[in-house]
Amino acid sequence: MAVWKNFVRHVSGEWDGYGAEFSPEGNPIELPESVVPEAFREWEVIVYDWQTQCPTLAEEKTFSLLYKSIKLLPTVGCEADAATQHSVDERQIGGIDNEVSSFVFHSSGCYVAVWPGRSVMKETHLPHAKDSRQNKERCNILEIEHCLVEGQNSESRVRIIQEIHLQEINEKQKPEPRLQKIAVYSEQWYGPYRNGEQLGGCSISGSAFASRSPLKASQLAGTWKARNFVAELQIESVSSINN
Repeated sequence: MAVWKNFVRHVSGEWDGYGAEFSPEGNPIELPESVVPEAFREWEVIVYDWQTQCPTLAEEKTFSLLYKSIKLLPTVGCEADAATQHSVDERQIGGIDNEVSSFVFHSSGCYVAVWPGRSVMKETHLPHAKDSRQNKERCNILEIEHCLVEGQNSESRVRIIQEIHLQEINEKQKPEPRLQKIAVYSEQWYGPYRNGEQLGGCSISGSAFASRSPLKASQLAGTWKARNFVAELQIESVSSINN
């Protein structure tokens, strides 16, 4: 499939940049105090952004994709050359370890993935769990991830992950979706896939963005031109986005 082959070429590689989480109202969420260096607290600097890496590998023959979303501990100055991993979130699309319920892609490297309940199910998936209500509530979570390439520049992208809770009002009504938080990652491609062997540190490209002023309504108002794409759902296989 030519579309998948081009997608593999554009999405695979070492990506780095910055990531931040926002409330449903769009307010940036401060990093935990436990990970912020003492110097920042002394200077009364509030830190919202993680330095991030995202080694990504798509396989042409198996129609699968694996990536690791890595958060690096904040550092002061270029002691960042010895950046330390804070957390690694590994995700699998396709193959025997597939974690998504839906996945569509575009040859440019853009994609949309739906991750059902993955972030909490791992913590509560106990064979003999006593609190079945707690287990049920935590399973009613899904994440919708959009990966968007910046125009014609396939080496610059933004990933947006929305965490949605499906809250059950009562047994007679359908669950009501409620947005809980949004994670945004601004990333640049800096080389072929190496499984994240090179820590970012001072070589991380881009800059922190969470505390920037939001766009004004006047900057978005006007007439926009867009191309229309349709995703065809194919059971037990990945789907491509067609023009």
